[in-house]
Amino acid sequence: MDDDPDVDLRALGGWLVGRLPDASRVRIDEATSPDGGYSGETTILQAVVTSDGSERAECFVLRREPPEAAVYPTQAPGIDIEVELQWRVMEAIRSYTSLPVAPPVGYESDPAVIGAPFFVTGFVDGDVPREMPAYTAEGFYVECQPQVRRDMNLAAVRTIAAVNRIDWRAAGLGFLVPGGTEPGHRRQLGLWQDFATQELRGRAHPILEEAWRRLDAGTPDGGEPTLCWGDCRLGNVFWDGATPTCLTDFEGATIAPAEFDLGWFLMFDRWIHEACGNPRLDGEPARGELVVAYEEALGYPVGDTWWHEAFAAARYCAIVVRVINRLEERGVMPPGTDTYLAGGVSDCLRLLLDEGSYR
Repeated sequence: MDDDPDVDLRALGGWLVGRLPDASRVRIDEATSPDGGYSGETTILQAVVTSDGSERAECFVLRREPPEAAVYPTQAPGIDIEVELQWRVMEAIRSYTSLPVAPPVGYESDPAVIGAPFFVTGFVDGDVPREMPAYTAEGFYVECQPQVRRDMNLAAVRTIAAVNRIDWRAAGLGFLVPGGTEPGHRRQLGLWQDFATQELRGRAHPILEEAWRRLDAGTPDGGEPTLCWGDCRLGNVFWDGATPTCLTDFEGATIAPAEFDLGWFLMFDRWIHEACGNPRLDGEPARGELVVAYEEALGYPVGDTWWHEAFAAARYCAIVVRVINRLEERGVMPPGTDTYLAGGVSDCLRLLLDEGSYR
């Protein structure tokens, strides 16, 4: 973790006083940023809360809106503040399911407090399968028992299905669907094509261009609209053994057919194994087993998943382009780099397109 010097800790402490029912003073002694992640700005806050004359140590998590444009396409006009979208989705999950999300403290839309909109939650402990270095190559996931790895993956797809089953209309998430639009596969394909074109800024991405042509030609019909997590993967869950303790990162949430999420999970599994050269570990379920477990939890079959996995890989390529643009905007990378073609993401899409050619 790195120190985060950009947060006005005194202002944030004063804000927290108004959100913690029994607090008369909040002093934040330490603010650190965890490694990893490119969409939001996460800071871990070590604080001392004064209440009724006594002090207690507490840990909070701050999610602050980045200054640059989002790494996901805007799903509806006016829905362009990622931390607000995350907060509203987390509130829906908290209210309509027993799924674990971080305990809420509050959301702030006024950038005057610390320079950008933000929300704060309580801290939840747990193991996180990180992608850098790959959790399939080192760390607790490699070291745990094969049965734990199996149970984690099956628990993950069942958890995704539970998110997809939320009554998004009753949960107040209809704002994600603009009036007069159909929240289906074709709408998402169009949103992501436009987003990728915008972020490429005239640069070539031959594999992605091929993918858009083939996906457009074979877009599935139908599909019941559901609440989709958007970035559902093992690394966006905190784990206690094979039990999820906290679901995170909902800035890519949307209303779309459930296969939108299943395709992402399966594609990510393929990326971290096949595209990144990490063999499957003992206990990891086969892809077919993951689909069966997901279908059983969802309550209906999803059929062939190739289109949805390929679309997920295309989305991942578009996100990587946006992330590289953001790093260029921050001066971390030189302008004009073609790094967006690397990292195994294009390889994963190529693998899926080749597989689809034989269907």
